[in-house]
Amino acid sequence: MSRLRGPRANTPSSLTLVRRIVAALFPCGPDEPALPPALQAGAIVPAVTLEELRRACGRIKDHTAPGPDGVPNSAIKFAITTHPDIFLQVYMACLPTGVFPAC
Repeated sequence: MSRLRGPRANTPSSLTLVRRIVAALFPCGPDEPALPPALQAGAIVPAVTLEELRRACGRIKDHTAPGPDGVPNSAIKFAITTHPDIFLQVYMACLPTGVFPAC
């Protein structure tokens, strides 16, 4: 904060003010995730190809922080490279239903 060279803000002394600030900065969202849009009857979901998977894998950056799952990107890339068939099966199981595992 010292590098911003602005005036330092005073700590709010009112508990009500603090609660209003927190509520404005961190609004409460729905507790349940939104459901995916339903597919129309007879809709065809195109298969994910091995080439698409390889291109997506190539766009994954190695030296970035892992996502919420904590798995390093290098491990994901290695897994896709060594067993692309498993990833293709998972994607083709998830895409038609629109349901993806939380973990």
